[in-house]
Amino acid sequence: MVRRFKYSLRFKLTILLMVLMTLTIFGSLGITWIGARTYFLQHLKNRMEEMYYDINDIFSNEEYTENDVREALSNLEAKNEINVFVLTRNGIIYSTTDEKSTMRESMQAISDLLNGEDEDGLEDAFDADQSGYFFFNKNNDVKMNSSFYDLVGVLDDGSMVVLRSSAKRFDESVVNTIKLSSYVGIITIFVACLVIFFASAHYTRPIHEMAVVAKRMAQLDFDSKVDCTSQDEIGELGRSINSLSEELETTISELKQANAELRKDIEEKTQIDEMRKEFLSHVSHELKTPIALIQGYAEGLKENISDDMESKDFYCEVIMDEANRMNKMVKKLLSLNELEFGTNRVHFERFDIVELIQNINNTTDILLQQNQNRLQFDYYQPIYVWGDEFMIEDVYSNYLTNAIHYAPAGGKVIITLEEKENSLLRINVYNDGNPIPEEELDKIWIKFYKVDKARTREYGGNGIGLSIVAATMKQHGRDYGAYNTENGVVFYFELEMAKKQAATK
Repeated sequence: MVRRFKYSLRFKLTILLMVLMTLTIFGSLGITWIGARTYFLQHLKNRMEEMYYDINDIFSNEEYTENDVREALSNLEAKNEINVFVLTRNGIIYSTTDEKSTMRESMQAISDLLNGEDEDGLEDAFDADQSGYFFFNKNNDVKMNSSFYDLVGVLDDGSMVVLRSSAKRFDESVVNTIKLSSYVGIITIFVACLVIFFASAHYTRPIHEMAVVAKRMAQLDFDSKVDCTSQDEIGELGRSINSLSEELETTISELKQANAELRKDIEEKTQIDEMRKEFLSHVSHELKTPIALIQGYAEGLKENISDDMESKDFYCEVIMDEANRMNKMVKKLLSLNELEFGTNRVHFERFDIVELIQNINNTTDILLQQNQNRLQFDYYQPIYVWGDEFMIEDVYSNYLTNAIHYAPAGGKVIITLEEKENSLLRINVYNDGNPIPEEELDKIWIKFYKVDKARTREYGGNGIGLSIVAATMKQHGRDYGAYNTENGVVFYFELEMAKKQAATK
């Protein structure tokens, strides 16, 4: 976590701005340190000049008494913190320092030095009529062991004035100012870093969100979007990422769809190949016996194995019977292939299922008589359903034929109609007889699968009929199946009723 933060844009941005601000502030302090003395010195000189002109105005005012002058000078000294020493033409001394102080002696010494040490020199200086200050300079007072900034000048009335400010106090002011600026700069850097650190989150958070969204996009998760409403470059980048996500989602969706279709095509091709192999295998197996019989009896006829007409007629009947069996099987296989490949489409129509069952029942009378079975169907009122009538006719015929052939001699075949939920009608075909083994119930719908191969052969069955039933009902999208009862087996299939009606007898 620490390593990741160390290399984060937020951390780098904070460090960069902190370094720039530090260089800026301390650069400014360096410039201030260099220029501060010049600035403060000029400021001190300006203050002394203003004070000089104020003192000149005081001594130019004839209404001022000596006490007024002294009080005015004291006020100026207190206001500007600058010592004042004035020597008039009459030899009167005005000073804001004590009469016996070293400061006064030092300032008077400067005045004496400039005016001369005797009265003639003093008169000459005053007679010169030199108004304005002589100089502003820094002096080192050996006696006081200190340095001062002095302004010495002559007033309009010829009085000599000396203004003095401590150089030590001046230097302390400069140093304190630099220190204050340094403290303010350090505090400013610290506060600025905090502000930058937290403010930078406003700019780095959208970038972090974009990184998260981009990582999810790399994992093909396109539901995440960048929530960025700003109109700057970051907002534009966020909208571009959202647009890219949508385009990638659309493109990948199209690729997946194309891939699914390709996979489906491959599966269908593989299924077709497997069905073709299976078809050839089953057909060759199923045709092997009838072809062998036909070949054997045909060779017998050719070789005149039996000369009597009755045997020849028998041989011919066997050949015709086996050829007819092969013809039926081929037709059923073709019909099943059409159903499985979807080439034989369901044409839904409304028809009377009762009438369809009755018509098929009527065609099986001879078969019922041969097997000595009794058929029971007690429905006479029309019941309309939706479906492909010709396909449903084939489904019911397969059920009924199986029921008749598997019912024992003298057994019953019972057809019932049962109304189910969601307007569905179940058609049940029951026959007496032995139950189908439970483990075989799911296998009887497989092509060429026979539970009792011997009995199936007896009546010409080839294991295709129930496969046709399964394929037909799958195309209708309806349920079908078989289950055992106490005395027999029930096969059923369901159809949608055309309208709400009861299955009345």
